[in-house]
Amino acid sequence: MTEAHLNFSVQQSFRDAMASCAAGVHVITTDGEAGRYGITMTAVTPVTDEPPTVMLCINQKSSIIPILSANQYLCINVLSAQQQDVAEHFAGITKLSPEERFEYHIWHRGETGQLQVEGALAHLHGKVTAQHQVGTHYVFYVDIMEIKAYHSSEPALVYFRRHFGSLA
Repeated sequence: MTEAHLNFSVQQSFRDAMASCAAGVHVITTDGEAGRYGITMTAVTPVTDEPPTVMLCINQKSSIIPILSANQYLCINVLSAQQQDVAEHFAGITKLSPEERFEYHIWHRGETGQLQVEGALAHLHGKVTAQHQVGTHYVFYVDIMEIKAYHSSEPALVYFRRHFGSLA
């Protein structure tokens, strides 16, 4: 076996193993001088609550990287199970353009001016304070400046084994 084949095998095994980890689904939005953009993500992890900090891991090929790096501000929209269409739009599954994705949902702005999708379970507005590259991804550290958590009986949208589902 060649080294390239072994690396592919390890990469595929890693991806398959990670697909077995259920994860909450989020849409990350950013709007500013560099433009407006949004993507669906599961690689969103709390780091600490003092100060509130979240880590995002985004593939270096993603179109949001230069926009987010320039804008610095973002909103993490924690999606409910009823918002699978939002997740699909911002994941590119529905083939809408990045601009059209914002036309299919109701948006409001938080105190930082970032777009938040109506009906989400929570909105976390923040500013990127650090970033670095690890392998094929950029890791962004986001200081959370505004938090809106809604007390809803709506289940969360999750992603498990490459399919959307719900979690009460």
